[in-house]
Amino acid sequence: MNSELKDRPVLITGCSSGIGYLAATSLHARGYSVYATTRKAADTHLLSKLGITTLQLDLDDKQSIENALAQVLDETHGKLYGLFNNGGFGQGGAVEDLPTNALREQFETLVFGWHELTRRVIPVMRNQGYGRIVQNSSVL
Repeated sequence: MNSELKDRPVLITGCSSGIGYLAATSLHARGYSVYATTRKAADTHLLSKLGITTLQLDLDDKQSIENALAQVLDETHGKLYGLFNNGGFGQGGAVEDLPTNALREQFETLVFGWHELTRRVIPVMRNQGYGRIVQNSSVL
């Protein structure tokens, strides 16, 4: 394991399945210190069994964002190498079939939740003089 990478903590949202899960397991295998988050606490168990640090982080909940980031920064002595914003969900269907409230819920996660977390991470990275933020979206 590359000890240099171990000193590069990465926070990843949306790790229950798919791209987030693969990113968390892949970066962990390469030696990064991964903090994988899931919206539901029950979804953290599989990643924990693999030795990955897991946290509950609901992007629709400002307090959840604040708590998860505070825990990561506490465990990393205030350092964060990377943020991989991946958490979210897609909605298929014709515009006329999608209720406005469903789109509002999606915006809470994919726009406002990502914005809140990113806004809180930027000063950390600016103060330490380095960091990477990746915003990811699937074809959905």
